[in-house]
Amino acid sequence: MYARHMVGLGSVLVAAAAVIRVDVGSNGAFTFTPDTIKANVGDTLDFHFHPLNHSVVMGDFGNPCAPAKTGGFFSGFLPVSSGQATHSFQVKVNSTDPVFFYCAQTILEHCRNGMAGVVNPSSSQTLGAYKNAAKSVGTASHPASVFGGTLVSTPGPTSASASPSPASTGGGAYAGDAAPAASGAVAALALAVAAFLV
Repeated sequence: MYARHMVGLGSVLVAAAAVIRVDVGSNGAFTFTPDTIKANVGDTLDFHFHPLNHSVVMGDFGNPCAPAKTGGFFSGFLPVSSGQATHSFQVKVNSTDPVFFYCAQTILEHCRNGMAGVVNPSSSQTLGAYKNAAKSVGTASHPASVFGGTLVSTPGPTSASASPSPASTGGGAYAGDAAPAASGAVAALALAVAAFLV
């Protein structure tokens, strides 16, 4: 009987979604680290911002450094004087199709200078091709306001210039309801099953 319950608990834990950390502008570089990500539906992209002032915007492969025509996400700009921003931006993965993202900072033209990334690239839609096309873009653009994800307080030592208020909006191919609530539900279920077994 206990073995059957343990198998059930294992199935619940295997189904838990991953949280994938992406550092934005770490070490003063115009990069997302990692810049190429393999993610499953239900996973959460967790963008952590470093100095000086960066954003993350979902774009389309065929139109670099511009917001996606449908769906998408935009973190807003998160200025940081040193360390890491007091908030990260979390986006739930709702598709295994390729999704490109970039920094819309126009000072030093971050996107045009290679600050871009991709989730689930395909053989015909690569990050290298996106970055090459971005080199000919005049100026990056971004949506008017934060959407498609959630700004979440980050634990640990940080030193940010500004503290954005938490925001969350839904909609789009990639959208808001980030994983902490789902992770909490899985943890609660696992504890309930474990308590039952004792």
